[in-house]
Amino acid sequence: MKDFLDSILKSILFVILAIVGLCMAFIFMASTAIALGVMYVIARVRGQNFSAGQFWTQSRTRARQTQTDFQEKFHKRKFSTSSKDVTDVEIREIK
Repeated sequence: MKDFLDSILKSILFVILAIVGLCMAFIFMASTAIALGVMYVIARVRGQNFSAGQFWTQSRTRARQTQTDFQEKFHKRKFSTSSKDVTDVEIREIK
């Protein structure tokens, strides 16, 4: 009987978590649709065209440019020494 109750409780918990996850996904989709609608209205008020694909392309381009600028700013230069630069090597044995 205890195993039956445990399995019922686990099933109920799983169903509750699934419903909560579905609600969260719905809220995320609804908020994204609202945000796109607001951006569309603002673009129309300004007299410009707006499309989600164009917006995402522009933001992706800005992100790539920012990443490139960051990498160039903090790029570590590789210092290489060629074998002809080495003139003398001393080996010491430590006991």
